[in-house]
Amino acid sequence: MADVPHERCVQRLLVSDGEMPHPCLRLGGLLLCVLAVVCSKVRGTKQPLVPYYSVWRLRVHMRHQLVLQHRAHSVFLHLSACVDAALALPDEDLSVEHLLEVGHVHNYYHRRDIAAETFWRAVRKSGLSVSESAMMGVRTRWQGHQLVQMVMNAQSALPFTPQLVTDAPRVVMGEKDGHDLLDRPRETPESPAPPLQSLHPVDKAIILALCLDIRNTNPYHGLTQHHMQTYVERLIVDPAPAPFMIQSQMLLIRSRLERRRNRVQERAFMQITELVDQFSAARDPTRETFHRTESDYFYSVAYPSIWHLKSEYADFCYEERLFKTALDAYEQVLDWENIIKCCKALDKRKRAESLARELLETDPCNPFLWVALGEATRDASHLWKAWDLSNHRSAAPMRALAKLALEREEYSKVVEHFDEAVRLNPVFGGDWFSLGYAAMRLEQWGRSGEAFTRVCQIQPNDAYAWNNLASVLLRDGRIRPAFNAMSQALRNNRRDWRMWQNYFSIGCELKEVTETTNALNVLLEIAKRNTQLERESLHRFVDNAIAYMEGRIPASSKDQMEGMEESHLFAGFMEDEEEQNMCDIVPIAGDVEMPEAFLESGRRTASVKEAEGVREGIVERYKQRMRETFKRITDLFVTDPDIYACGAKLLRYMDGPLRAYEMRLKELRCCQQKDQWERDETRFARTCECLRDMTTDVLAALDDAIAASNTLGGRDDVQEAVISALDDTRNNTTAVIEAAQDYMGDAADYAQLRSVLLPQLRRACRRQNRRLIRTRT
Repeated sequence: MADVPHERCVQRLLVSDGEMPHPCLRLGGLLLCVLAVVCSKVRGTKQPLVPYYSVWRLRVHMRHQLVLQHRAHSVFLHLSACVDAALALPDEDLSVEHLLEVGHVHNYYHRRDIAAETFWRAVRKSGLSVSESAMMGVRTRWQGHQLVQMVMNAQSALPFTPQLVTDAPRVVMGEKDGHDLLDRPRETPESPAPPLQSLHPVDKAIILALCLDIRNTNPYHGLTQHHMQTYVERLIVDPAPAPFMIQSQMLLIRSRLERRRNRVQERAFMQITELVDQFSAARDPTRETFHRTESDYFYSVAYPSIWHLKSEYADFCYEERLFKTALDAYEQVLDWENIIKCCKALDKRKRAESLARELLETDPCNPFLWVALGEATRDASHLWKAWDLSNHRSAAPMRALAKLALEREEYSKVVEHFDEAVRLNPVFGGDWFSLGYAAMRLEQWGRSGEAFTRVCQIQPNDAYAWNNLASVLLRDGRIRPAFNAMSQALRNNRRDWRMWQNYFSIGCELKEVTETTNALNVLLEIAKRNTQLERESLHRFVDNAIAYMEGRIPASSKDQMEGMEESHLFAGFMEDEEEQNMCDIVPIAGDVEMPEAFLESGRRTASVKEAEGVREGIVERYKQRMRETFKRITDLFVTDPDIYACGAKLLRYMDGPLRAYEMRLKELRCCQQKDQWERDETRFARTCECLRDMTTDVLAALDDAIAASNTLGGRDDVQEAVISALDDTRNNTTAVIEAAQDYMGDAADYAQLRSVLLPQLRRACRRQNRRLIRTRT
């Protein structure tokens, strides 16, 4: 774009809610003209010249939003009116393309459910048939054995004739170029690709939209990416050539999905490089590219603008530590935040400042450039000048001032500046997040909760916003909403072990047995030794597990709600039956319905027994899972006595007190491994607690052994194990008393050990020895 006063004036006129258009914008005057047309009224009336249900009005406002650097509230209101008017039209007046564009607007503003509903409405209207299936096949040229492969099948219902495509994006390192990864799974590497029906271009756009729906409605996970990959593979191998924009969107999605896969990471990088070069025409400056916008399906895909595409390419380079290449790309699109980040990585901290000053020489009244200079120099005076130049109507200077105050930990100023920024533009989620964080540091919990709630509404895929909202709700005592918020956080980020730990702790409070068991296993898998298991949460988890196995609590709150609904239905049925029996008095010898009633009662009894049998099987499987879980925990944390205490409590319920005694021995060793345990009051009290619990388990094992010998004769090995456990417990208690008598002689725990616990153990040993002698004689 030529740097002339006319273009700068056009850019100022496109400002909305203080948000400036991107400096790389071209043909801004054309966008300004069409904006003026669609926002005009019919002369002499209040009726808009272009009605809100018109697809062109939707396109103009959406393009206005896409050229702005951040979301603008007033443009959002225009788009909301266009979407509402379009969806109010009769179904026959809505085209598939119009539905797709409405869905992309919803997706842009993170309204996932409405976007999915709109996309599937487009599927139904076009008659597209979409199905997912599995096949035995291979994915690479050198794969020797077949595996189960997921494939996506699609068939078009709309008739069409494939058009000859003269301009198409180049596919980099595909199967035809010799890449060992097949474009789509086949039965064998040598077998030809199965014939496929050509898809209509609008159906290809729908399938690309369904990829977005899969990403929105599933956690960020490798399985989700593989699921999306099957949809892209179907489009890649389609026999009919796709229009330019649809083909470009298809290759861009594949590049994003392959970005972190080692096997195809190079192909992903080369493909996004090709997509950037083809739009900038860097290799052939004389090549015409404007004709690509004439396609009927140009607006049916959510293809990014060239500056967003270059920023994505630069992000890829930065992740691969190609800082110089990334810096060049960021400078082309004037992405100042990332320019400063790259300059720090390259140790060229003055480069961003010099670039900003150079641009200010040609445009000294540009507030955006003064903000960039202030961010590069960390000088607040430049930001205040930008604020004055914008006539206090741009949120960018306040946003930068707040970030600067946040770095200096001046949280009261952070709240003040961000309050002003969100007043000017309330639909930018980043401002609300930082405002919520600053309010948390100032302990303004109400304001913090409001801010994080707004972030979650604007950007529902922000996992950290959901996590922070859960923390605020938990502090407010709203445990169930906090648990739901943590569930949403994990839906968007499943690799952060701290989130899993928070989820586990809150779930233990709510007695969510199934969720906490799964969360604990995932936490151990991700964090391993970094896991920080709190004693209260772990004990509560074990108590909940035992209560579930005993049948006192359900596995989850969902099971409880379903049980309540069934009980209400059954109670209502019984009440109706009683009323009917009272009204219809059956005469003597006329009870022909009685056998059916008896059969019904028998069926209910059989169903109850069947349900009990099913539950017993579920509980047995859960016990085995708990054994495996605690084995993983004890393998990771061998010096934590609290973990062994929880394991002993659980094993006593599942396997008996003698098995719990083995865990108590390990717990006692951990307590005695602490430095100066016999001198420190807290550590000595913890050791005494372990001995008391150990004694309780041993005496319970003794009672069980006596009861078993009286009824079934008992087993000699069990009797000997109990006697050995009694002797070891007595010896351990004696050793603790002797070790601590010089330091803890006056402590209450010491007195209890000497006067209560030790005599109790001695009496039990003598009783068992006498009994064993009588048995043998």
